[in-house]
Amino acid sequence: MSYYDQPLLKPPVWTWEVPTYFFVGGAAGAAAVLAAAAQLSGEDEQLVRDARWIAAIGANLSTPLLIADLGRPERFLNMLRVFNPRSPMSVGAWTVAVFGATSTAAVLSPLGKDFFAALSAMTGLAMSTYTGVLLGVSAIPVWKENATLLPVHFGASALGAACSMLELRGHKQRALNSLALGAALFETAAPSEKHTLMRTAAALSGPIPFVLRLIGKRKAAAAATVLGSLLTRFAWVEAGKSGVRQP
Repeated sequence: MSYYDQPLLKPPVWTWEVPTYFFVGGAAGAAAVLAAAAQLSGEDEQLVRDARWIAAIGANLSTPLLIADLGRPERFLNMLRVFNPRSPMSVGAWTVAVFGATSTAAVLSPLGKDFFAALSAMTGLAMSTYTGVLLGVSAIPVWKENATLLPVHFGASALGAACSMLELRGHKQRALNSLALGAALFETAAPSEKHTLMRTAAALSGPIPFVLRLIGKRKAAAAATVLGSLLTRFAWVEAGKSGVRQP
């Protein structure tokens, strides 16, 4: 709908920091979950350590990216003054804060690393999906229409990216390949918006790494997946902007 050929909704004013934050935070959250799963299953300690470091680095990059978009640090701090479980923005701000603290403590604290790692994994699960929820509850038509898909899509994309980052670090566990293969299969089957950036992101996240993994080219598949996961966030943000611009 429009009024004198002008869109009724204003397009999002987000710049590159927000989709980058979506990607970094999502991959970090999934890495924290992978670290906990690897430890519980008795996997190589180096895999656990690397996954925790990916989570911690991603968590500590997420906050400045979010603050850069908000413009002033006090805006982020103001969101922490009250916890509102019915507000995705409030839940998200608290998730970022708790995930950042616990994932950092999981790699740097001399005591209680496993305790902090468990908390990091719990909040990491939310980190990998909540940004999809955040988009879905907005008034932007294309996001609202895909409110059910977005959290699952972001979660699968984050899982694929985290597995791929660990593979690029040199880890060759079969479980990583299986999880990344599953994420690529989901990306291949998932519906997407029909514009160039989304199609490029979908190809790099889905069929390309899926085929590469089947023929044993795991590092090439991992590189494609990480790039595709990043572009997926930019593509969804751009889809929201483009949909609103059309009168």
